[in-house]
Amino acid sequence: MAALVGTGLSAKRIILAALAATLIAAAVVTIVFVIMSPAHVRFAITDAYTTQMGGGDTDTAGDRTVRLHLTVEANNTSGRAAVMYHSMLVDVSNSTGPHRVNWVRADVATPLPLFQPARNVTAVNASVALVGGAAAEAFAGNVTGDFSVTVSATARFKVGVAWTRLYDIKVTCAPVSFFFSDDDDDDDEDGQSQAAARRRVVDCSAAS
Repeated sequence: MAALVGTGLSAKRIILAALAATLIAAAVVTIVFVIMSPAHVRFAITDAYTTQMGGGDTDTAGDRTVRLHLTVEANNTSGRAAVMYHSMLVDVSNSTGPHRVNWVRADVATPLPLFQPARNVTAVNASVALVGGAAAEAFAGNVTGDFSVTVSATARFKVGVAWTRLYDIKVTCAPVSFFFSDDDDDDDEDGQSQAAARRRVVDCSAAS
């Protein structure tokens, strides 16, 4: 009888130990999943405008170059995860429709790779040079029209000393206005109206 009681207690201990091990393993998996999950980064276009250049930036026909400038804002909303951007591409399209055509790749001025701490907003500056002539007119079209911007990046996320795998990020921002009508200049003589129009924030969404 004593042997049977001892065997029963041993079986219960084995079952309890197995359950405890299962719970511990589940907790470890959950913690690792939470730690290694990527942070949520929100992107937006916070500034967009144009400049005209001549001299060394003119083509053989003497046409002026129009340069499109934009600022991409990356908002790392995580309170614990930092981000390391290994690459970032910025493409500007003259169509805001689902089938975007006639795009040009911008020059990203911000050095990469780029480290972004937790709870941080980082600005990435980029620009596109459009040499005057038929090609520029075909791309720009109606200068009062809107454009779309696609941001493609590869990044790793860091929590403590742990790094995640490399993630692909792709978002689309639209509509983005680079050109302003004469009304924008006339509304305010000191230029505040145009400056406000330039800084109209355009939130980005995940690209399909």
